[in-house]
Amino acid sequence: VEAATSDAVKDLLQQINVQDTDYAPAGDMFEMGAKVQVLKKGVFFPARANKLFELYRRYNSLDEIDEKTRVQLQEKYFHRSFNEVYEEVKTFYPEQEIERAESNPKLKMALIFKWYFGYSTRLALSGNQEHRVDYQVHCGPALGAFNQWVRGTGLESWRNRHVDKIGLILMNEAADYLDRRIQSIAGAL
Repeated sequence: VEAATSDAVKDLLQQINVQDTDYAPAGDMFEMGAKVQVLKKGVFFPARANKLFELYRRYNSLDEIDEKTRVQLQEKYFHRSFNEVYEEVKTFYPEQEIERAESNPKLKMALIFKWYFGYSTRLALSGNQEHRVDYQVHCGPALGAFNQWVRGTGLESWRNRHVDKIGLILMNEAADYLDRRIQSIAGAL
C-alpha cells in the first residue's frame, strides 16, 4: 500500500509468481552492462531494454542500425522520433555531456537509449495504461514467493498489505519457526 508507485503496478505485482521476473540493463549503468531484476509478466520492458543494450554493443551509432529496427524503436519503444527523444535528453544532461555526445555518435546513441529507462519508470509510476507494456518495475522473485505465501489470506490483495502489519507477521512466523526448530532439537537430545 505504501509503495510510491501506481495502483496499476501494484495490481501487476500482486499477481506475480517466482518465475515472473527477469534481468534487464540498469539504466544508470547502461554502458557498463550492469543488470537489475525487473518485472517480466505482463510487460515488454526486459526484452526491449536488453535489445537496446545489444544494439548499443553491436553498433557505433544510430545510423548504423538498419532502417526497420530504427523505425521499430521509434514507433514501438519510444513512441516518438530519435530527434524528439534527443531534445528531451538535452534538457536532462549537463551541457558538457551533450557537447561530448554531439561529437561521439555512440555516446549520443547511449543517451537516447538510456532515455527509455527513465521513460519506462515514469510510465509505471504514473500508471499510464496506454503504454503499460513499457513499465519498468524493479522487483525480484521474493515477491512472487510472498504472493504464494499470502494466497487465500487477507494479505492476498495489495490493498491490505501495510508494511507494519507484514513486518509483525513475518517476525511472529520467524519466532514460531525458531521455537519449533529448538523444540525438535531439544527433543532429539
